[in-house]
Amino acid sequence: MIALDVASVLEGAIVAVAIYLIVLWIALAFYVARDARRRSRSWLFTGLAALLGLIPPFLGPLVYLVIRPPQTLDENRAFHLEEQAFLDPEPDGIGSRPCPTCGREIEPDFIVCPYCRTQFARRCTACDRSLRLGCSVCPYCATEVGAHSLSRAGR
Repeated sequence: MIALDVASVLEGAIVAVAIYLIVLWIALAFYVARDARRRSRSWLFTGLAALLGLIPPFLGPLVYLVIRPPQTLDENRAFHLEEQAFLDPEPDGIGSRPCPTCGREIEPDFIVCPYCRTQFARRCTACDRSLRLGCSVCPYCATEVGAHSLSRAGR
């Protein structure tokens, strides 16, 4: 009777290990397919990678690790954006910024947004330099310009 119990325990352990290995095999195949989708837009590559993850058990994922693309699509896109930022400096040193009201790109020295007419600054009447809206004295020529409220131009 003890021999029968040992045999049944051993049989149960072998079944548990076999189930564990099968689940591990399917999980590795799923990981390979998901990783292939993150690294390539090609459905053919994704399908072949999933098949490779399934067919030679436990050897397929190792082969996939050797042949997969080195970067994911997100990493590749981020790399190209960084590269483009370094290679394409702003033309003639003139940058742009978004208008805080409408969000369209405007040049940094604009006094009024040409799209929504939001006023950012005003000109000094004496020296014609750009002043912030809250200034009451021109910091360049010391002319009294009076306080100006923050509002949209044309109202």
